[in-house]
Amino acid sequence: MKVITARIPEKYLRDLKEIEREEHTERAEVIRKLLADAIKNWRQKKALKLLKKHKITIRKAASFAGLTYVEVLDLASREGIDIGYSLNELEMDLRRI
Repeated sequence: MKVITARIPEKYLRDLKEIEREEHTERAEVIRKLLADAIKNWRQKKALKLLKKHKITIRKAASFAGLTYVEVLDLASREGIDIGYSLNELEMDLRRI
């Protein structure tokens, strides 16, 4: 693992201390979990943005976001992104097989 240093506002420090108490864990672990969640969230949003602009395929969006094909279809549907193939259509196709 690499070590990073960052300056943060006092409010974030108070929030970190609160999470440490609630989760009964060390600050470094709290920061790693929050960073991992933030990166996952960013990758999902980026994948959906690229998908909406038709810059990547559903499979590439899924791979980039660390999701399954069906999860990307579901997210795209919830975000109102028209990808030409909905989760409902997939489910109907699967029932026909």
